[in-house]
Parts: sequence; structure tokens; C-alpha cells
Amino acid sequence: MYHCYQSNKGSKLNWMQFTIEFIDKMVWPAIVLFFFISLRCPLTSLILRATKLKVKDYFEFEFSQELKAVKKQAEGAFPELKQDRKSILIASVESLPNSAVLDAWKIVDEAAEALIKTKRSDINLDINTRYKLIENILVKGNIIDAKKGALFNDLRQLRNKVAHAAGYEVGKAEAIQYINLCFKLSEHLNALTSELSRHS
Repeated sequence: MYHCYQSNKGSKLNWMQFTIEFIDKMVWPAIVLFFFISLRCPLTSLILRATKLKVKDYFEFEFSQELKAVKKQAEGAFPELKQDRKSILIASVESLPNSAVLDAWKIVDEAAEALIKTKRSDINLDINTRYKLIENILVKGNIIDAKKGALFNDLRQLRNKVAHAAGYEVGKAEAIQYINLCFKLSEHLNALTSELSRHS
């Protein structure tokens, strides 16, 4: 009788031990499964959102590039639109001063390239040191005088500071002054281009 009781007691202990070990081994997979099921919807939502943002950014970039091409064609058909660029840039200073400065420099760059191409149509300006090369051609070729060359150099260096200095932000008043100087210089360069074109 004693042996039977001892045997039953041992079976109960083995069963309890088995149950405890089974629960211990299953608890972590159960927790992981629970969290996976709980987080599945938020993760799916985040993945879908990230995909939508990527597609949105791509189409915004593509639209922006196509718009720039259309805008350039429109300026050729309606020259008065070029005058509006200054107003648009000054208006953008309120929210995007750095971007306005970079876009204002592009006005100078375009005017300088057009001027150089009237004298040297075969020259390749699409190099890494493009702006420095343009400056050298304009100044050393006596296309512009020393004071205009100094202004070109100053504007170029300020542009590079905005473009490459991490965390640097231009003040709104300074951005407007920069835009005005860029348009003043570009008007001079455009006038020289028109004069050269008439005499060629």
C-alpha cells in the first residue's frame, strides 16, 4: 500500500513538473506571437505609409523637373516672365531663405553662361568647378571689369557657404539683399550679351 501511494505521488510530481516545464517553454513563444499579432496592423500601416511617401516624393520630384523645363520654354515665349522671377524669389524668402539664395545664384549662372557662349560657343562649362571656371573666363578674358568680377566672386562664395555649410541658414533680410545683387549682376551680364549679339 505504501509503495502504491509513493508511486502515485511520484506520478503526480512528474506530471506537475512536466506541466510547469511545458508552460515555461511555451510562454515566450506565446508572448512573441501575441505582440506580432498586436503589432501586425500598425507595422502594415507604417510600411504602406512609407511606400506612399516614397511614391509621392518621386512624383513631386518628377513634376518639379518637368515644370522647370516648361517654365524655361515659357520664358522664351514670354520674356516678361523673367521679371517675375525676382518677385517670386523674394516672396519665397519668408519660408525658404536658403533655397531663395541658391535659386538667385542660378540667375547669375544662366546669364554668365549665355554671355560666355556668345564669345566661345564651343566651351564646355559642365565641370565640377563650373562657377570658378566661369569667373576666370569673365575676368581674365576682360568680358567684365574687375569690380563686376569681384561681385561675381563674392556672390559665388556666399552661394557655396549656403549650399555646403551644414545647419547654416540665411536671415530673411540678407537673403533679399543677395537676391537683389544677383539680379543686378545678371541684368548687367544680359546687357553685355545683347550688345555682343548685335555686333556679331
